[in-house]
Amino acid sequence: MPTQTDPSFVDTMHPNVAVQFLDRVKRSPHTEAFRYPRGETWETVTWSQAGDHVGRLAAGLMALGVAPEQRVGIASNTRYEWILADLAVMCAGAATTTVYPSTNEEDTAYILSDSECHVVFAEDDAQIAKLVARRGELPLVSKVITFDGTVDGDWVIGLADLGKLGDAYLAEHPDVIDETAVGIRPDQLATLIYTSGTTGRPKG
Repeated sequence: MPTQTDPSFVDTMHPNVAVQFLDRVKRSPHTEAFRYPRGETWETVTWSQAGDHVGRLAAGLMALGVAPEQRVGIASNTRYEWILADLAVMCAGAATTTVYPSTNEEDTAYILSDSECHVVFAEDDAQIAKLVARRGELPLVSKVITFDGTVDGDWVIGLADLGKLGDAYLAEHPDVIDETAVGIRPDQLATLIYTSGTTGRPKG
């Protein structure tokens, strides 16, 4: 058993989070991976189910044209769908840009523009409203994907819509998730986090 000072673990460690996640899905598909509240009860998700969700969303991002190291924003409170979105971004080889849900409209637009986000996950109508109001400042954002908000069938779509795009993409490229994951370099950008901006513009 390697100790904290034993460097031998480096020889067997996963090269990136995407590969680590996919390996865990394969090793323990029927084991509980997540548990999250739904109304008065708790929902249980196995690693296999989580892997399926993440794979479909990652493929959906690829279908939208998201390329390695391109930034994908997530404007949401911490929740199960946030985890799915973050893992999907990683499995697509892209990089997550996080936005606090309490961030004001101006700073939200600045962060997404400055980081050059191409797609944004928005939790609800409150987050969508910020993006719609500042859409003119977000020329690179081709699509907004909402967890709970109202879709418009055009710029704003739902998670289920992204999953359907992923299904079609996987039908044509069945091995794309594994191939993309193993191709992620150790020095590749995975996450971009901005400061709160209390003393000026947020800095990433």
